[in-house]
Amino acid sequence: MLMATADRYSRLVFWMKVALPLAALAILSTLFFVAETLDPEAAIPYAEVDVARILRDQGITAPAFGGVTAGGVTVSLKADAIRPDENDRDRWTATALRLVLEQDDGTDVLIESPEGTIDSARQTAELAGGARLTSSTGYVITTSSIVASIEDATVFANAGVQASGPAGMISAGKVMLRRIDTEPLNHHLVFQDGVRLIIQPPR
Repeated sequence: MLMATADRYSRLVFWMKVALPLAALAILSTLFFVAETLDPEAAIPYAEVDVARILRDQGITAPAFGGVTAGGVTVSLKADAIRPDENDRDRWTATALRLVLEQDDGTDVLIESPEGTIDSARQTAELAGGARLTSSTGYVITTSSIVASIEDATVFANAGVQASGPAGMISAGKVMLRRIDTEPLNHHLVFQDGVRLIIQPPR
């Protein structure tokens, strides 16, 4: 009796060893027949990348540049963000520009604008969109744009300016901040082109 039971168990094990691998192979084979054909273009629906847009929109947030000119003027230039120009790799467009010139004669100048451009090849910055210059000597100048040379710390505006200061109210076609070595204060604001001065009497 025991021999018969053992014999039946051995046969069952033998057939299971044969049947189970065959069943697994059959199941695996059906996967290839019923599998859905994949569309390579639809496999990753979000894989489309606008490379041109990425290159166009790349930039730097909160950049800061600084240095000292050969004449001893400390230059500090900051912006909220800058990004490269599409057509000129040396030019950068900027938002919320702030330029500070701390001059060797003890005066300083602050220039601010909502937008502008920086030219790294020419070492210039154009502060546009409504620029405002504030000098520690008491002058406040407003104009559409101001161009500053980072290399020698000269500043000029050619689009008509309005100013107020110790001398009174000034309107002119141009203004320049330039160095005059023979004067005690080396840097001077020079108004040109149809200058009009309204003197304010002392209070």
